[in-house]
Amino acid sequence: MRNGKTLLLLAAVALISAACPTIDVAAGEAQVSEIEDYKDSRYRAIFPVSEKPNPAGVGMQPTAFNHFVHVKKAGNCMSCHHNGITVACTSCHTMEGKDEGGFVTLTAAMHKRHIAQRPEGTATPQSCISCHAQQTKSKPECAGCHSIVKPARSASSCAPCHNMTPSMTTEQMQQGSAGTLPDVEKLALASATIKAREPARYLTPEDGPYKVYIDGLSDKFGSNMYAHRRHVESVMEKLADNKLAQAFHANPETLCATCHHISPLSATPPKCGSCHKATIDPEQPGRTNLKAAYHLMCMNCHKGMQVARPVDTSCATCHKPRATQSLTMDSQSSGQGSITPQSVN
Repeated sequence: MRNGKTLLLLAAVALISAACPTIDVAAGEAQVSEIEDYKDSRYRAIFPVSEKPNPAGVGMQPTAFNHFVHVKKAGNCMSCHHNGITVACTSCHTMEGKDEGGFVTLTAAMHKRHIAQRPEGTATPQSCISCHAQQTKSKPECAGCHSIVKPARSASSCAPCHNMTPSMTTEQMQQGSAGTLPDVEKLALASATIKAREPARYLTPEDGPYKVYIDGLSDKFGSNMYAHRRHVESVMEKLADNKLAQAFHANPETLCATCHHISPLSATPPKCGSCHKATIDPEQPGRTNLKAAYHLMCMNCHKGMQVARPVDTSCATCHKPRATQSLTMDSQSSGQGSITPQSVN
């Protein structure tokens, strides 16, 4: 049974929701309508709100959130506002968790990757991470890389979201974490942060090699000519208008990181054979051999991007067979006559 404070909050937000033209709770689905009229509310500043006097969350940078772009993309407010009430996430989810949010912390609400499906008729909530992961797996231009690698959790991977304009004062940070910073100041901070953002400038295809000849495993097949520049150009063309990629590909060399996934980001990474050997290294049993590394990378990328060719079982599409014997030969000693192409099994 919820306490009186919770019931009062729910009653208040229900009244607000009833007057909001962007959500239809009775229909069980929120529709985007007239959102362009709310120019002043397109940006949000999400602080790590805590109920402690000296919240540990103060050390975490808040997030400048472009609410307008996300609403247009989702088309359904209940993707995030899963209880059907359009209030700030921090009304129910704090750094410690509280009753109104089922004691789900703000960190979990924003970052949880796997969320259990709710019963039919009940909206399944989405976190920022789970929604973005769904996008990267469902879009072919993203799935080629993201079906192979998972972005690491590090300070650099947090920075695209957790950053705020240097003009934010310590007092504003403390007020924001306490949930007392006025909305007008939060809007100003978020607006200044988002407008100052610039997407990373990718390396151009010309910064890398035109062709790469892979010949480390050329015992049965000739060396493979890998059209490096054509592959890079194809990926860059598909991602040209992808805002999610523009926001999270924070380094010029990010697109290189899927294939060259161990070495530091660089336009001139070491060869694959520097880490992957022809046979399994007993000292690195979890590291695939060179043949497996090539084939897993290429095949899984093509599968994720829904590239029809080459067929996995067609070795000769990528590898020219090495001639080991003539298809027509005279057997002077065996007296078996000649072997024609049609008779070779």
